[in-house]
Amino acid sequence: MPLLATAGAASVRGFRPYSTQSAAGFISATGGTVYVDPTAADYKIHEFTSSSTFSITAAPASAAVEVMMVAGGGRGFYAGGGAGGYIYRASLALGAGSYSVSIGAGGVSGADAGGNTTFAGLTAIGGGGANQSGGSGGGGVDANGGAGLQPTSSSGGFGNAGGNWTGSGSDGGGGGAGGTGSVPTGGAGRTADIASSSGTYATFASGGYGNDDSQSYALPVVVANSGNGGWGGGYSGVTLGQDGQAGIVRIRYKFQ
Repeated sequence: MPLLATAGAASVRGFRPYSTQSAAGFISATGGTVYVDPTAADYKIHEFTSSSTFSITAAPASAAVEVMMVAGGGRGFYAGGGAGGYIYRASLALGAGSYSVSIGAGGVSGADAGGNTTFAGLTAIGGGGANQSGGSGGGGVDANGGAGLQPTSSSGGFGNAGGNWTGSGSDGGGGGAGGTGSVPTGGAGRTADIASSSGTYATFASGGYGNDDSQSYALPVVVANSGNGGWGGGYSGVTLGQDGQAGIVRIRYKFQ
């Protein structure tokens, strides 16, 4: 009888729902485009370039993931568009369950600001259009550039102000995750904190260049899901307004 009682008690104490507990102490999850980290074979990365759901199907009690988020960049119009706000968390505690991922769109004509990117209670703020505040602020046209709101938001992160118009005829560049805009240069972006499927660490969330009356600039090649601000571009008052680029989310965790 004592043996039976002991076995029964142990069975009750040891029971956990199979669907929510990882017996090996690692995370198991679905959603987005999934790949093994080319730089660390024990880690998986989920990349989201459109809105979807990240589902943790099994996890240890102390589960945590690494997260990189970028919002949509603002549209350029004479001044450069501000980059989408950038967030990085080296460790974000998440248990088993489903988490919505919303990817911010880039700013377009008539809706110059970029869209917010959201995940697990965090919000990367969309970049501002010309003269607008945003995750990073848009450059100034006959005015000061917009403020970079991302660093002071409840979610924290990286963003900077757009460049101020100086009265010289050239317009401000948009702010970037790595630096403020100037005239006409856009602010620097930030090197990715989580690798791509090819093992590269591209730059995200760069500010767009503003219009420059003294020199012609060719519009840059569009980098999809970079969160870059669009260029105001051009010369001698000619507008080559460029749309901002949509954002991205990457989630990384140890799976074995």
